[in-house]
Amino acid sequence: MDRHDTSIEIQTFGRFSISVDGRPVATVWPDDTTKVLFCSLLSPLDLYFTWDRICRSMLGVPETLSSRSQLDEIYIRPLNSFLNKELGFSPLIAGREHIRINQQRIHVDAFEFHSTAIEGLRLVSLGNHAAALKNLIKAESLHTGIYLPGIKGKIISSTRKDLESLYKIAVTTALQLTRESGCRA
Repeated sequence: MDRHDTSIEIQTFGRFSISVDGRPVATVWPDDTTKVLFCSLLSPLDLYFTWDRICRSMLGVPETLSSRSQLDEIYIRPLNSFLNKELGFSPLIAGREHIRINQQRIHVDAFEFHSTAIEGLRLVSLGNHAAALKNLIKAESLHTGIYLPGIKGKIISSTRKDLESLYKIAVTTALQLTRESGCRA
């Protein structure tokens, strides 16, 4: 059953959870590696992931016909099947060169945090401090803990580090704007 009208929320800060219309789903994954692959694709820092990057991350080897076939058989097909069962569709979009998550059908807190923080910093550079402060305060409120705590993986670890740096920059900038304006955040 394809659920076009459902609201799919993915929480990545502080804990990992997926809910459909407020109901928890995907609470038990087929295995940790399948979960790591899906979580790797949730990184808001990349619009898509090349097959070579996924092969290197998941299999430890560069992309070849053999490694991509192995990746597809061992991870992608089971992940698609699992997501179809849990969500009613698979948000994975696999192209010839890359794979990504369809952001049209889901809401991921990390995507919202990242775009709000980046927009706030962009507004600072344009001198629009009131709007920047609003965005930075919102970004700070969206960051409710460590990104995907307890989930290991090369892409996840790198994203975790980069999002923590962005969070620190956003908070520091918001504090500085608050001091300069004499307002309370």
